[in-house]
Amino acid sequence: MSPKTFKACLKVLRRCLLYYLSQLITPTGTHLVSWTAYQTAYIALLSDKRSRSLPHKWYLDIQATTTVPDSHDQLYDHYVCSPTDIPAVSLVPGVTTNQKNRYWLVTLDGNAAPLFGKQLTVQPKKDTCTIVHWTSNYLSSPGDVIRLHPCPGCEAHVPFPAANKYTTVESRCTFTVSLLRSLILPTHSERIRPTTTEVVSPYSWTDLCTMMVSYYTRLSIPPDFSSSLPAVYGDSTSSSVLSDSSGLPSPVILSPGSHYRYYTEGSLINLGTPAVSMGWSWVQIIPDAGYLNSVATYAHGTIRNWLSSTRAETAAIFAALSVTPEDSVVSIYTDSQAAIDGLRSCASSTYTNSRFYYKTTNFELWASIECCIHEKRLVVLPVKVKGHDGNYWNDFADSLANTAHQSDDAFSLPEAIFTSSHSIRLVYDDVICESNPRRLFKAYYQATYMRDLLSLARFQFTFCLTDQDDYIVDWDLTWFTLNFSPSHDASFQAHHAS
Repeated sequence: MSPKTFKACLKVLRRCLLYYLSQLITPTGTHLVSWTAYQTAYIALLSDKRSRSLPHKWYLDIQATTTVPDSHDQLYDHYVCSPTDIPAVSLVPGVTTNQKNRYWLVTLDGNAAPLFGKQLTVQPKKDTCTIVHWTSNYLSSPGDVIRLHPCPGCEAHVPFPAANKYTTVESRCTFTVSLLRSLILPTHSERIRPTTTEVVSPYSWTDLCTMMVSYYTRLSIPPDFSSSLPAVYGDSTSSSVLSDSSGLPSPVILSPGSHYRYYTEGSLINLGTPAVSMGWSWVQIIPDAGYLNSVATYAHGTIRNWLSSTRAETAAIFAALSVTPEDSVVSIYTDSQAAIDGLRSCASSTYTNSRFYYKTTNFELWASIECCIHEKRLVVLPVKVKGHDGNYWNDFADSLANTAHQSDDAFSLPEAIFTSSHSIRLVYDDVICESNPRRLFKAYYQATYMRDLLSLARFQFTFCLTDQDDYIVDWDLTWFTLNFSPSHDASFQAHHAS
């Protein structure tokens, strides 16, 4: 600032508590905060009773001295400072939204560019929502406040036929975004009206950039196989397990802070029969370390109750994470999208703080995974692989899970290990409830009422149908007959001839 302007505006600067140039530099350290951004986002520092919209004389002087002309407030090199680690603002995660309240959201696309939009619908079970896309001035004016305008249509557009049902304004560009990767963007206009052509946020993109990128990338970062691999300490017989997971097979232990890579798989066989079984497996991969096909070690086992292939896959993830050392980076390769969605929910503490906790199937197992991640300070990176597509490690994990049902060395995952994250557990008939308790109570009372109904004298004849001595009904033959299909009929028709 020139000495003449500094002397004339000294009282104003003191009143605004402005003493250093760094107070007017964006968090990235490369741009000067625009006057509009200063007047809105930093209104607490501005005591101007006349509510001027034009920049003050002292600001224009600083702008002319420190910024490159026609560069959208970009600082000269000798004024550039290092980026600040403390985020300038704090935004609320988008996962906190619901169907009743719709907000403006900001997220990133596949090229790490910001996407802005207003919510139309929310799908809480999928943690996604459909938004109306609005474009911004972030690229041309990163230091200025974010100004949003309706998108006329772009490549990101995904048709949403029911858009007019939720808004009176015609939507030209809509698409679906993840609530787990979005933040609520404060704006001066929460509602879109037919006459709305511009929506302004009190923040600039430089205010939000660092925080938004950090929040978005916390969920999944592509693993880097090109970096030098850590040295291997010990062998497959080494163990480093938690006190509450003793007995679980352990991986090859790497140096502290190393990157662990697991392929996980689950298996469900003989569903609907007494021989039903769930198997799980994980395979540890260490490339270029001298192991055959880079397979360092593996483990497989079984789990009981609440039958589903997703539960078996989740058990494999828990078994791998529970024996991984603290402060490690872990990549989980799986062909189960449900497992990947569950791991991403762990990042937002869904299974310990969310009101959807008890509505989630296998909530005890997922809660234990979430506690394991937080207590061990693990960085978990879920990676989706295509199943049965020739991936050797995924196919190997699949074969291990399938053989766990009959293997003598398969580890049976006890419920006491993965249900210890809560002091209170719902148990019925020695089985810990891991499904929606409301549905369990409803099914229980319906079964109780049916039992009382059949115990009446008028229905006593039904007990004869299952009497082994009288053997009135052959249930095996009945089941076979009801499941009969003509395609399995052996006959002398032409299409059955060999």
